[in-house]
Amino acid sequence: MQTYDEILNRMKNSYEEQTGFAPDKASDIGIRFAVLAGELFGAYNELDWLKRQMFPDTATGEYLERHAAERGLTRKNGTKASGTVRFSVNALVPEGIYVPQGTICASSGNNPVRFATKSTVYLSPTSNFVDAAVEALTEGREGNVPAGKISVIVTPVAGIDAVGNTQPMSGGTDKETDEQLRRRIIDSFVHISNGTNKAYYIQSALEVNGVLAAGVIPRNRGAGTVDVFIGSSDNTPSQSLIDAVRNKLLQSREINVDIGVFALRKTPVDITFTIEVKEGYSFSDVSARCREAALDYFSLLSAGETMYISDIGEYVKHVEGVKNYTMREPYVHDLSVSDDYIIVPDNIIIRERE
Repeated sequence: MQTYDEILNRMKNSYEEQTGFAPDKASDIGIRFAVLAGELFGAYNELDWLKRQMFPDTATGEYLERHAAERGLTRKNGTKASGTVRFSVNALVPEGIYVPQGTICASSGNNPVRFATKSTVYLSPTSNFVDAAVEALTEGREGNVPAGKISVIVTPVAGIDAVGNTQPMSGGTDKETDEQLRRRIIDSFVHISNGTNKAYYIQSALEVNGVLAAGVIPRNRGAGTVDVFIGSSDNTPSQSLIDAVRNKLLQSREINVDIGVFALRKTPVDITFTIEVKEGYSFSDVSARCREAALDYFSLLSAGETMYISDIGEYVKHVEGVKNYTMREPYVHDLSVSDDYIIVPDNIIIRERE
């Protein structure tokens, strides 16, 4: 796209060629040129933006959602993490304690996540703890806090001394990003659903909030069976999510087809980068951005999809502040898996080149 200076200089040069005089920037004609060049530059920007919104591979935001609507797709909302917490007392209480529905507890740390109990529970006089099902107050994968992270009682309950979680919270997902939605749109063109093929089952499963990846293996348990494998933000889908996908598919399955829905199996990988940082940049800042870039790549991998080393490298290569990089063993080659597996990052290690 042309810059403002290019437009202005072209106008000045054309004027000088035709009149023999160079317009002074403080003259009336020079001021007119400057104003007109600004308006033309703005128009070029609008046209360039419009061209990007015309196609699903470059559209963003609301306009990408309009492309999705043309394919019968909608942007998926985020989901709330859930799990179980344990309320406890230091000593047995003679009359027991009710922990009411809506009692709020939170994780510790700089960015706490708040959870609310989903129902009232009763701590018996013969026990010093009671477990309660909780759900995050907000959507997002930040709600997938690890075991032992929840320790703050936000809503005081008389007699309760502590709260904790022995198991991690799970099921929290962010609202579908432009890149994730774009991928579904493009896949709908490449793999056309006909109501009976693999594309149909994959696209149907991915329409369920919380499902980020799906794979299909026909006749996995014999003739007349279709097994669908799904993954969530932490690649450990809850039973409720599995049931939601199964119920959706059962409503529109083919006659006499036995549908099974299962969690994707995980193939964890360790990725190690050695990066050279450009002058003026901090290694700690650049390495953090490299780690996020690598995670972005893995977030777009679906079931049965091959991990290409060159693709990961492209993500890291374009991180601001990276001058050069190398990858180290054990994963310096592409990795392929079957449709019931998904490749997930186990450890992403970023080292500075000496």
